[in-house]
Formats: sequence, C-alpha cells, structure tokens
Amino acid sequence: MVKGRTGKMKALSLVVLATFILLAGCTTANDPGPNANQGDTGNQQTNTVSNDPAATADNKDITIGFSQRRVAGSDWYTNLIRGAEEEAEKQGVKLVVLDAQGDVAKQVSGVEDLIAQGVNAVIMNPQDPSGVIPATNKLKQNNIPLVVVNSNIDPKAEAVSFVSDDPRDTGYKTGWELAEAASEKYGDTIIKAAMISGYPKELVSQYRRNGMIAGWTDFMLEKYGKSNLELVAERFGEWVPDKALPVMQDIGTAHPDLQVVFCMSDVMLPGIFTALNNTGLNGEVLIGSIDGTKEAIRRIAEEPESGLIVTVSNDPRVQGADAVKIAIQVAKGQQVPATHYIANPIINKENAKEMYDPNSPY
Repeated sequence: MVKGRTGKMKALSLVVLATFILLAGCTTANDPGPNANQGDTGNQQTNTVSNDPAATADNKDITIGFSQRRVAGSDWYTNLIRGAEEEAEKQGVKLVVLDAQGDVAKQVSGVEDLIAQGVNAVIMNPQDPSGVIPATNKLKQNNIPLVVVNSNIDPKAEAVSFVSDDPRDTGYKTGWELAEAASEKYGDTIIKAAMISGYPKELVSQYRRNGMIAGWTDFMLEKYGKSNLELVAERFGEWVPDKALPVMQDIGTAHPDLQVVFCMSDVMLPGIFTALNNTGLNGEVLIGSIDGTKEAIRRIAEEPESGLIVTVSNDPRVQGADAVKIAIQVAKGQQVPATHYIANPIINKENAKEMYDPNSPY
C-alpha cells in the first residue's frame, strides 16, 4: 500500500540493529552516515531547487564541469547526464561532461582537466568516496566549489552540496512493500532472500541495503511481532545487468528455494530476470527494486507473473537537472542546501498503470 507508508519510519528495535551489525561488515568504523559529507545535517532540504528564467541571461559566462563515474552499460547514468545537459541548455550555461569509465585515476585526472579549462564549479558522481580526494583537494586549492550527485563522498572532500535520493528512505519503502507482498504469499514463515547490491563498501549500497532490511523488519514486527528474514547472500552487480546476471545465477543455483530478491537498482533487473529464468526461478521469486524505470513500471503494471512487486522512484534526470541548478547557484556565490533529496514515490500494483509513460525516455 502506498498510503501512510512514509509515516512508518521510526527508531529501530534491537532486532533490526542486530541485523544491521551482521550485514554491515563492509562499513568503515568511522562511517559518519549518509549526510556526513554535508556538514550540518540540519540544513537538509528536499525539492527546494527552483528555476529562475530571469537569471538565464546572467549565466552565459558560467561553465560547469561534470565528472561522471561511468556511463557505458547503464541507462540510469545515461539519463543522469541527459538531465544535466538539458538543464544546462535551459539555463544558458556551458556544461563539460567527462566520463571516468569506472576508473578512479581517470576521474582524478579528468577533474584536473576541468580545472585547467577554468570551470566555475564541478559536479561529481564519485567512483570511490575517498579515492577521488586528490581531485577534490585540487578543487579546493583553486577555489572551485564541488557539488556531489548520486553517490556519497568522503567528508574530507568538503562538498558544498549533495544531490541524491534519500537512500535509506528509498530502501525502507522497498523493503516494506516487499515484506507486505511476502506476508500475503507466505505468512510469517521464514523467508529466504538474497540481495543484489551495487559495489562493496559503497555507501549508497550500504544505505539502501540497511533501509530495505529496516522496512522489511518493521513491517514483520508490526504484523507478527517477529522478523522472519533469512538473507542467504549479498552479491554485487556493479549497477549493470551484465554483472548482475552471473551473481544472481550463482545464488539461484545454490538456493533453489529462494523466495525474495532485494535489487538495489532497476538497471540490474534484466540480468536478474535472465538469471532467474536460467535457474528455474522465474515467476517464483518476489522482487523489490529501486529507480522507477519505464520498463520496471511496465512489468509491475502488465506482468505480475514477473515477480516484480515494487520499484521506488529515483529519477536520474531530476538528479542531473537539480545538480546543475545548484552548481549554477554556488558558482554565483549563493547559498544552497547542504543536502538536496529528490522525491521518491512508491510504484506498485496500485498505481503502476497510472505512473507508466510509454513515451518516457527513461
């Protein structure tokens, strides 16, 4: 159910906390949380960025650099750039996009190139939260403000603003909806589940994972007074279907009685569906995911036999556009929110037909 879900987040019970401890082994001891790179989390804001058409003429001398961690193989990353480019054109600024191709060293050298080109601000989707610090240090030395988009960064980077979904809340909504569907199908029996995450030690993967577990556990505790989740595996699909396929296939082969899959991104779903089909689990497993792609929404609306129960919107075009708006503001020396979360509505069987847009590029 969509209604009333956002009000369910609450302090976690000891049961949930114990689950987090067991599953968060790759979290660093000094991990300060999803907004730590933003300084004062009291400045968090959501959907506060607005267009100012009258200011467009003043933007013609502004150049924004965009250092993207990778593009190839990911519709999400492609649309992140598309949203940024469309907004830059609308705002009348020059946008220079560099693709690091999944290479931290290439991302660092790319930022150095942007500095040499005299950009007024840099938007970065970091490949590694701490590996890019040499690049962010050079930005600081040259007084070039940094706006981070999508993936968290080390606090030492001193980013001016962070633009993203709220990964824990997005995960929480997915976990709750998936638990509700599992409850309807299986009751309070022990549920064997697997997770396909992004990268090991990547903060956004950890936050989404913890949110999913919290959402699931809160639902089960409220309904049955106990948690019934048995996580048999977490594997990493690196946010692309080709990487998700073999790891999902390994899990399906090892656990033919698998009942639930937590997927960190719709982009990996094609690989997951293929793997489940190859292991005879297609249609047998309930799946919850994140991002709200057109294809995921279509499956929920038209193919209930696919097993996909829910996706929670995390529109890359909005992230890209809002990052550009904020970068323009900081280039002008204006105040911006330390954290900007985009809206993340739930898409399930109740509203998927209404949400589905066959003409959407994403």
